[in-house]
Amino acid sequence: MKPRRRVNAPSVGGGFLLSAFPSTRARSAADTLQATSYRATAAAQTFQNEKDRTGLLGKLDSASTKLTQGKTQRALVNLTSFRDKVSTLAAQGKLGRAKADALIAGANEAMACVTDLQTQAAAAA
Repeated sequence: MKPRRRVNAPSVGGGFLLSAFPSTRARSAADTLQATSYRATAAAQTFQNEKDRTGLLGKLDSASTKLTQGKTQRALVNLTSFRDKVSTLAAQGKLGRAKADALIAGANEAMACVTDLQTQAAAAA
């Protein structure tokens, strides 16, 4: 897995995620989730419908909360829901394809990090 760079992005869910994660892998998941949230916030500025914006960002906030609680499976569910909603918004013409592709890539990367956390936890058990 390639090293992840830190992203100075707004916090997700009102708190700074990295302080809650002692391991490097968990920090990578949190960093990736923050970066995806930052891109989603920027993309959502163009939405005409407030419901689309709040729904999309809410899914990332929920994923962040679940991740900080150690509920990795629920975080994956929220990230999958986010990714699916981005695809739907792009198909409806509410989100540009390039922005959608970037958000989907970020969601996939975050999901890979969370899955890696699950694998690490299972191996340690």
